Amino acid sequence: MFQSLSTSTWILIAAGATLVNLAAMQWIIQIPQYRTKQLWMPVIGIVAVGSNSLAQGDGAASTCYQYTVLMIMMPVALAPVRRQITRDYYRWVQDPTTKASKGAMAWVTTSILVIVIAAVLLWEAGN
Repeated sequence: MFQSLSTSTWILIAAGATLVNLAAMQWIIQIPQYRTKQLWMPVIGIVAVGSNSLAQGDGAASTCYQYTVLMIMMPVALAPVRRQITRDYYRWVQDPTTKASKGAMAWVTTSILVIVIAAVLLWEAGN
């Protein structure tokens, strides 16, 4: 299956996922001061996934797979609730006691959990 892809193919897929992440997060995040901070996401992902993979002794293809899932996960989780996130932020700026939308938080939490479980199951199915 997809585990049979070469390391160079996985590197290209991970690079594509990085570009998708950068473009999507610029569209999703409507708060100007946070848009520039989103550019750090791939760097943080590389450090986090890379150090975890080194500690576990994972191969390059596995590391690129994990990184790709991480880069795609955030836009998929945040895109459907981007307007609500923006509204909640500006309401919070006006009144710091304002809480985040329960629906948006439930969506983000659930979608990230589903994506992680699906990614693990897909990887294990290929082994």
